[in-house]
Amino acid sequence: MNENLTEEQQIEQLKKLWKEYGFAIVLGVLIALSISFSWRFYNSYKITRAEHAAIVYEQTMGDLLNGQTSAAIAQAKKLMKEFNSTPYASLSAFVLAQDAVESNKLDEAVQQLQWVIVHGNTKAFRDLARIRLARIYVEQMKSDDAIKLLKSVKSSEFIGLAAKVRGDAYLKLKQTDQARQAYQDAVDHLPTSSGIHDLAEMALHSLPK
Repeated sequence: MNENLTEEQQIEQLKKLWKEYGFAIVLGVLIALSISFSWRFYNSYKITRAEHAAIVYEQTMGDLLNGQTSAAIAQAKKLMKEFNSTPYASLSAFVLAQDAVESNKLDEAVQQLQWVIVHGNTKAFRDLARIRLARIYVEQMKSDDAIKLLKSVKSSEFIGLAAKVRGDAYLKLKQTDQARQAYQDAVDHLPTSSGIHDLAEMALHSLPK
């Protein structure tokens, strides 16, 4: 502040500075509080939606266990439509895909698994959907598509499972050497306590020398 100003002028300048910068400080505080409140509200909203989705998913599984398949399917579709950002939506899509496979509606199962690949909110869900979809492709005599799809599986926990399905695909194509390598990869990566490990080992030993 200029010392050559009169006392009255200095007071007026102080008032001006407070008016200008004091308001900015108050505004900054209000903005900070608003952001903090909005963030807490958003987190609360997410938690509430997740809790609601969990309840609907629990109802879905209860309907399945009680043999009320139609009701379970309706609940699963609701989760996928209204709660697609939650993990329960992907779990519901897996439920619908499994029901479609058991009903021999493979094209319908393909649609559900493709939904998870596109919308699944975790890498694990997306990779698991790819593996299950690849299994269906093998059954549909689309082994080339299965092999191509499995190349996208990167989760370390699914390496063995993907290798087993890849071996099945190569076997369908009568590419024995590639099938042998894939089954060996499955045996190497799957836990010995796994039933899939035993199937991969049996498939490996049954290949022609």
